[in-house]
Amino acid sequence: MEPVAKPNRQTAALMKTLDLGSGVDIDSLARSLAEAETSGRINTTKTRMASVESRLSGYAVTSSFMDAIKRGFEGLQNVSGLFTSSASSSDSARVPVTATGDVIPGQYNLSVQSLAAATVIQSASFASSTSALNNGSAFQVGLQIGTGAESTVSVTTDTPAGLVSAINAANLSVRATLVNKSASGNDWQIVLQGNSGAASNFNITSSTAATDLGFTASANRLVTARDAEITVNGMTGIRRSSNKISDAIPGVTIDLKANPGADIAIVVERSSQPVKQKLKLVIDAYNEFNAALDELTNEPSKGSDEYTGSLRRDKQFVATVRAEMKALMTQNSSTPVGAYQSLRDIGLSFRLDGTAQIDEKKLDLALQTNNDAVAKMLSAGTNGTSNLSLDPKGLAQDISIKLGNMLGAQGVINQRKVTGKSQISVYERDLVKLEVRLEAIYQRYISQFSAMESLVQRMEGVGSYLKGQFTAMENMYKS
Repeated sequence: MEPVAKPNRQTAALMKTLDLGSGVDIDSLARSLAEAETSGRINTTKTRMASVESRLSGYAVTSSFMDAIKRGFEGLQNVSGLFTSSASSSDSARVPVTATGDVIPGQYNLSVQSLAAATVIQSASFASSTSALNNGSAFQVGLQIGTGAESTVSVTTDTPAGLVSAINAANLSVRATLVNKSASGNDWQIVLQGNSGAASNFNITSSTAATDLGFTASANRLVTARDAEITVNGMTGIRRSSNKISDAIPGVTIDLKANPGADIAIVVERSSQPVKQKLKLVIDAYNEFNAALDELTNEPSKGSDEYTGSLRRDKQFVATVRAEMKALMTQNSSTPVGAYQSLRDIGLSFRLDGTAQIDEKKLDLALQTNNDAVAKMLSAGTNGTSNLSLDPKGLAQDISIKLGNMLGAQGVINQRKVTGKSQISVYERDLVKLEVRLEAIYQRYISQFSAMESLVQRMEGVGSYLKGQFTAMENMYKS
């Protein structure tokens, strides 16, 4: 007998189309048998990979809620952001005030004895801005400011305009201007003005100019420099060289526009609303974090969120993170002040279901009686302290740094992510191997079934030949 032919997959399909062979769809049969041998392991691998991918989503959700808590604490770590200050004046037109720093709340009575002023001296009159002052020759003037040594100013252009330029170029805190007083003719005068404050009073002399410049005439000294003088809450003799005074009332800048005559009242207030709002953000973020963990560990049900139950097989991780977060919320500050050491001391507590809350009355009492202590406990009383600094940073920054470490590359969440991604890589390689194996099994079955189809075809051919011979013999005898 001749060896049995082994038709390929395309030949087997052609034989079926021509109604040759057994009539069995060997392609579908081979595919089904191959899948039956490998589908179990493929499905198991895909299920495990989907479980890991779901956990990775759960870790990402956990990170997001933890980051919200971290941002909440970052809002509490600078003392400047914990309170708002305000100051008001009973005569804001003449003496406006502004809260510019750390204020001491209260009412302050202010009276103004004098406003700060600068020395103003005018020269004699000149017929022109280009009139000669020293017969065309250079000359010098002397300027003495306060009790300092006299400075010499050389005037090389012998005109009023030249004198003005020389004084301004000397940069001696005296400013010179040239003014024509006449609306229709020429009546030029030089006006000199210094800085405000008694210490900035100045005198100008010139013994070398041929023309009397007029600066030493008493009638031409229009204003003599003086200090501003005020009284605050009965303390007299407070003198400053400027009308803008920022150190008489803590954290308040006083701007003396005009002498108000009567005493004025300055009211300074500090609001604790910012710190209360920021503490509420932290508490809300913590409670949302715990609610998210509950959802991530619940069994999924119809209509539940896509993340529901994604960490139900990693409850140890969830319990660890939950415990660490509660420990952060209750830890002591690195800058405690007396009875104020942690959030518990300003009203933090936990309900039976684990949710956090703030006792508003306890918080208000702490802020009303000792808001400086609360501020230092939370922020160390500082602004912009670097995370790398070795200085005490306060509770809020202590916690935000720890949260940053938990969310960082070496943190527990990222380590879980790294492990999960590694597992997925292994499962992906396994699936590739299983797909290769499935194809190999399928090809083996195709080869076997094709050989069987070829044998059936040959047997059918022999049967048809014998049937034809017997029919011919039968017909021959009939005839």
